Amino acid sequence: MQIAKFFKRLFKQYSVDIILAIVFTVIAFAYVYDQSALLSAIARKVALASVGLVYYYITRVVKVGFIDWRDPYDKIYSIALLLYIGLIFALG
Repeated sequence: MQIAKFFKRLFKQYSVDIILAIVFTVIAFAYVYDQSALLSAIARKVALASVGLVYYYITRVVKVGFIDWRDPYDKIYSIALLLYIGLIFALG
């Protein structure tokens, strides 16, 4: 039941993003010359994004602790930290 609830919430929140990702991935594979290179690039980007989010979570827990999301400064600091780590992984 937990998995079904997770996927229901996932599709409710990100249905447009999931549809766009699928459509543009199909378009990219249709018009690219070297499909294995594109697949490798997509895998690297997904891996970097995943590592970045894990690193963000660990860093947030170490610096701020677990957030109750009641105090507005916790939210602002958490979002600023997420943006900082996102920039580091995107530009590095």
